[in-house]
Amino acid sequence: MPRRGRGRNFGRGHWRGRGRGRGRGGSSLDAGPNEEETSESIGTSESVGTSEDLDKSLECSSDQTEEVKDNTEEEKEGVEEEPGDTEGVFLKEGDVGITEYISSSPGFSAIIKQRYSDFIVNEIDEEGRLVRLTSLEVDRSQMPADEEDDDTGLDGVLSPEQKEKLDDFNANPNPKRVIDICAPVDKVTRGKVHQIVRVRYKKLESDTLVEDDVRFIRISVKGAGGHWGSGQHFRQQNFQRKPWPAGFGNYCRFVLYKENMDTMEAVHKLTKFFHINKNMFQFAGTKDKRAITSQEVTVYRVKAEKLVGANRYFYKMALGNFRYVEQPLKLGQLSGNRFTIVLRDVTGTDEVIDSALQSLKTNGFINYFGMQRFGTTAIPTYRVGKELLKSNYKEAGELILQPRPGEKDFITECRKNWWKDKNCTQMLKVLPRKYNIERALLEGLIKFGENNYANAFQMIHRNTRMLYLHGYQSYIWNHVASDRIKKFGMEPMVGDLVYKGDLKDVAFKEENRQSSANGSLEGGSTSSRVSPEVVTAETLSQYTIHDVILPLPGFDVQYPDNEVGLWYAKLMAEDGLKLEDLKHSNKNYALPGTYRRLIILPKDLMWQSYMYSDVTKELTQSDLDLLQKKPEPVSDPDGTIKALKIELSLPQSCYATMALREILKIDTSAAYQATLNHGVMPDRSPTAMVVKEMQTKQSALGQ
Repeated sequence: MPRRGRGRNFGRGHWRGRGRGRGRGGSSLDAGPNEEETSESIGTSESVGTSEDLDKSLECSSDQTEEVKDNTEEEKEGVEEEPGDTEGVFLKEGDVGITEYISSSPGFSAIIKQRYSDFIVNEIDEEGRLVRLTSLEVDRSQMPADEEDDDTGLDGVLSPEQKEKLDDFNANPNPKRVIDICAPVDKVTRGKVHQIVRVRYKKLESDTLVEDDVRFIRISVKGAGGHWGSGQHFRQQNFQRKPWPAGFGNYCRFVLYKENMDTMEAVHKLTKFFHINKNMFQFAGTKDKRAITSQEVTVYRVKAEKLVGANRYFYKMALGNFRYVEQPLKLGQLSGNRFTIVLRDVTGTDEVIDSALQSLKTNGFINYFGMQRFGTTAIPTYRVGKELLKSNYKEAGELILQPRPGEKDFITECRKNWWKDKNCTQMLKVLPRKYNIERALLEGLIKFGENNYANAFQMIHRNTRMLYLHGYQSYIWNHVASDRIKKFGMEPMVGDLVYKGDLKDVAFKEENRQSSANGSLEGGSTSSRVSPEVVTAETLSQYTIHDVILPLPGFDVQYPDNEVGLWYAKLMAEDGLKLEDLKHSNKNYALPGTYRRLIILPKDLMWQSYMYSDVTKELTQSDLDLLQKKPEPVSDPDGTIKALKIELSLPQSCYATMALREILKIDTSAAYQATLNHGVMPDRSPTAMVVKEMQTKQSALGQ
């Protein structure tokens, strides 16, 4: 059972304490891609294992580089090289194509997410409504009547004789006795008979049976089991839960509020608490872990009264705003997200800050895929995706399983042992269960053979497999976007693809679009759901840079009819791939592609400066704070440190850190941000220490 909270007062004071924890990487998904596909994806200072490959020119001096080279060429007899010992330490923005800015403002220094409460995300639903937790109770006035406990309109359904028999049967229940009554022809009336038994005769139960083409309702003692009837008909007693009330929608839709917990972890806690399958829960997108988030979730046929009872037990999580609906939420069924972000230890002047934010408000930012799109370990997702597209399944599998820096010693040793002898069974025994990607791959190798990586990959959930491929698409898109801005600037040009409509499918939709082996899409769905226009000399004046879209590479998209369109094939050729390879012979890896805006304009952008001295001072209000009517944070006139609170709304699949990057002009990678977070807790992780060492050397050279 989940940990019991210390009372019913769900508030920041109880849940967050002083909020000093940085959080840790290393979950199974951390070992691979980040499932976050919506705009809440962010660059953080939270994880000690989120660093990636470091460019060799910055990673070490020329002497160190030569030493590493010498070490990699030395192989002990009978022992394979351990790649985790020689590969890079962390990933920089430039490694994934994030290089350009829009504005010429100098930027300013600040710490992103020094505390997880500095980052609040509220989902915006498909109708454009802001999702907030405003109630922790079930509003029964808004609930449909529960027919299970309502006997309104049931008088006259049974005859007096039938009613008398049932009254006697309920008063003197005999497990060997049954009462059969002729079933009404009308289905609605039959339902009322069953409802009468449920509501008025608590010791009995009913079932509709058919014998010799005659339909009748059999009433027996509850829990008595099956009964033999005429014609030797036997009906096994149904021990399933009570029928779902007809007046309810099949799904309960509610707001899930969580702190410092990702969506999958929250859902996992709910499934364990209610003892139901995880597939009964649905949501529009996963939200970031190191943040406070509110999003809508649907669950199949679980009543609000049952859900609300969990609020007394869960830590850093609450459920509320219950209602019943007929349809579940689907991935991508949202308009975007509203962010409230606090930047701490700000060094810029008010003039510099205002100038940067005014530029963001007017011009927007480059719609890059953020750093965590590429994973949170030293093996970036796009490298695995590239090997999958090339059908190099063994190489892809070994990238997932091999040793890598930045992990706990126990896990590093576990990976090294596997790398030496490839004993999948032994690694599976000692590998923690949270490493579910690695465990699924190992189970596949055990099941299909130690070299059958192609089939072993099928043991990994499809959505997770696709994240590797999407990582490669994102890698290509980022590089193309940077080159487009760098070479041609902020104006549309002839041959660009443009779209003036609402790009609701700005996020990847391949997750919901199965591809067949020959490249056609099931259900006739194609990328023509977005039909971009090609800019001509005659129409050039009709468009701005905010209308320009770039395709994510795929077999079912249109490419720009200019030099930009040629860059896709060129970039992929450098990786040994062709555009035709995206129409993969294995339908599980075929990529239709989609479109993404080059530049994003934030909506409803607002900002406010604060002064503070206490680094633990809260500068935001969560939904629970508002529920408890906690006072709004105010600036301390005697404060010595400046903070900046920014509020903005972004479409789905847009990364808030890319907006912050535009105004700050700093690296948003987790390892770099960790080195700035000295105000709360020194980061002793291997990646952070490498960054610190690199900065020290650069400072010394500068002097």
